[in-house]
Amino acid sequence: MAMDLGKQIGPLPLGAWFAVVGGGLGLAWYSYQHSGSNTPASTPDTQAGNAVGDGSVGGWQSTQPAPTDTTPVVETNEAWGRAAINWLIAQGYDASESDSAIRKYLAGNDPAPSIKEYMLQGLALAHFGPPPNGLPPSLNPPPTIPPVVDPIRPPVTQPPPPPAPSPAPAPATVRWDTVQPWPAKKSTLWGMAEVYYGNGAQYPRIYNANRTGVRRPDGSMGMISNPNLLHAGWRLVIP
Repeated sequence: MAMDLGKQIGPLPLGAWFAVVGGGLGLAWYSYQHSGSNTPASTPDTQAGNAVGDGSVGGWQSTQPAPTDTTPVVETNEAWGRAAINWLIAQGYDASESDSAIRKYLAGNDPAPSIKEYMLQGLALAHFGPPPNGLPPSLNPPPTIPPVVDPIRPPVTQPPPPPAPSPAPAPATVRWDTVQPWPAKKSTLWGMAEVYYGNGAQYPRIYNANRTGVRRPDGSMGMISNPNLLHAGWRLVIP
């Protein structure tokens, strides 16, 4: 059945509605085609930074240059010296000692460096290499240790063997006695001196052998602090 395009639908005829709808669909298709052609195809994980993959595709690659040696390039001895001093200080060495060691090295070690300054010079040379320009002749080269040479000794005449030592005298017999209760004769030092020496005035011999602070023959310590004060039962050595 034929369609009457002139039929009125709403405010516009039916033919006008077909034109509007068809034009809109065509514009949408045109926009889709052109927008799709300008969109870059997705690449595997190249936009993901450091995303973790399965290893089947390439990962992120840095555009930064590879690290290089940070050792400064020096063109003069003065620049070499400044770099060496700063490097030694950065390693924790004393600033004044580092400065003195490098300055003495550049001056031909005049005046003579200390052993520690020689060590600092060696560290700087090991790290930077020698200075770019020549150095003055070293006035004080590093100390050298002379080789050890066994001296020629004259033959030694063996002395005659010493005489055999005399036998030690036999130890004297140690006498002991016990303080008796008063008024026994052996209750005082005077009385004990009369018994053993026949004279009471010899009591200091017994006192000095048994007084406080004196070690007696058996290893025990004396106990008499006052010669006039004894206790019954004390065991005394009689010299």
